[in-house]
Amino acid sequence: MAYFVQLDISHEASLETVNQFATDHGCSVTLILENGPAGGNPLYQFSSDNFNYLQELVEHVLGGGCDEETIKTMIWEE
Repeated sequence: MAYFVQLDISHEASLETVNQFATDHGCSVTLILENGPAGGNPLYQFSSDNFNYLQELVEHVLGGGCDEETIKTMIWEE
């Protein structure tokens, strides 16, 4: 079973940096849109077979901006 989340990441972060960030969190990443809906920042899809890895990644990206329940609604499984 795989888990997914889509997040916009600052355009200042290189694809190499985003790839390394995903790898460090046990996830993989795919660029969805180069100019995403959040102010033109790229939209990435992160995935992992481990829900906790993906949750940790989201918490790191969003900082203290979201509670655990909100994060759980952002992540879906297939």
